[in-house]
Amino acid sequence: MSGKIPAVLVVEKDGAVVSQNRVARRLLGKKTGQYCWDVVGALEGAEGLPCQRGCVMRLLAAGADNSRHTSFRYSGQLHHLSCVPVDSTVVCSMALGADDTPERWQTLTPRECGVLELLADGETTASAATYLGISEATVRTHVENMRAKLGVNTRAAIVASGFRLGYLD
Repeated sequence: MSGKIPAVLVVEKDGAVVSQNRVARRLLGKKTGQYCWDVVGALEGAEGLPCQRGCVMRLLAAGADNSRHTSFRYSGQLHHLSCVPVDSTVVCSMALGADDTPERWQTLTPRECGVLELLADGETTASAATYLGISEATVRTHVENMRAKLGVNTRAAIVASGFRLGYLD
């Protein structure tokens, strides 16, 4: 894990990896279809990972407000693993520990933070727009701005970065 972009895995409720970003593929290899606890938990040289059989199901059963954040050592450096339930999936993000606070270019506006919170709660573009009293196009614009600021491609990765950078609890 190098640079500012975390390794991100999207995991189905049965624990199978359904998607991973380029950083995760570089770090772990192509692991779609495999169980995340076998993939992340087997990261060679990592110490302190909480991964174990069934952890995804337990996290989803605990509810959307129960994400898991763990510090671990890898290659002699402190890293962070965040596992965030989003609808019926879990987004797992692994990042270098020194990247705990947003860089200036990653600073979100108060409105973007509001949209981020709604995304983390599983809201759709339409429901977020209704909740905030703005148009769906404006919500999409905020999402696109957050993608650019956080250097990610998906809404799930926006949420994972939001937790990692301290925008979400």
